[in-house]
Amino acid sequence: MSSSPTPGNASNSPTQASGPASPILQIALRDISVLFRTPWIIISRSLAFIIQLFVFAFLISELVVIPGRPSSYFFEYYAVGSVVGTIASISFIIGYDIFEEAEEGVLDYLLTLPVSRRQFIIGRALGGAIRAMIYIIPMFVIVAVLEHFNNPASLAAAVLDLFLLAFGVTGLSITVAVSVRSANRFDVVLALLELAVSRASTALYPIAFMPSYVAAVAPFSPVSFAADSTRSALTDVTLNFPSLLGLVAFVVIFLGLGSAFYFRKLEGGVYA
Repeated sequence: MSSSPTPGNASNSPTQASGPASPILQIALRDISVLFRTPWIIISRSLAFIIQLFVFAFLISELVVIPGRPSSYFFEYYAVGSVVGTIASISFIIGYDIFEEAEEGVLDYLLTLPVSRRQFIIGRALGGAIRAMIYIIPMFVIVAVLEHFNNPASLAAAVLDLFLLAFGVTGLSITVAVSVRSANRFDVVLALLELAVSRASTALYPIAFMPSYVAAVAPFSPVSFAADSTRSALTDVTLNFPSLLGLVAFVVIFLGLGSAFYFRKLEGGVYA
């Protein structure tokens, strides 16, 4: 699904630099460059977003009436949720990169570089999150212009929500990538996980309209945390502290799990 760099490409190699943050930034920049070497990912996801927003959301908003809300409410609800769902989806791609690197031996090379374990895992997660943000910003701007979101503080809070979600999903994707050895099983597990996290959430549909078995788990989805917090920031100009705290907890848990699984599996010789 992605194109991993090879050890022979010197431009992809993080180099030792002065300052504790430099190795992290070098690793992050390497992962960011991968996104631009696979433009088909950007093109396909962008087309999907445009169709989802300007065709599906427009049509379904004419059919959905929510009591106490204006007729345009569902389009706004769906538009914001589409951005949240898309950034969650694109953030999962880091897992495919890591899995391919492990299979092709690139990961062994990267681990010989003079970078500490903590810097390495933070750099990978940060790179995955930043490239997801680069990808999603044009879509976020389209929605902000369409819905007249122009409060600087609200926009900044929404961007923070999106970044936290991307950062946490990269950690989740890394955890899955180093926990599943079979390529076929990995593809299935990550695809199902992406589907469950994104669809069993309040990103696209209000919880009141969900089946009971979905409504029972949707409030605990990290995508729901991000969607609810982003909508509160943009439409109500308030901070949704419970959702924001849920996002932070999601980031901490899966960044820690990703780090622990990453190096425990590697040292155990899983990819040897």
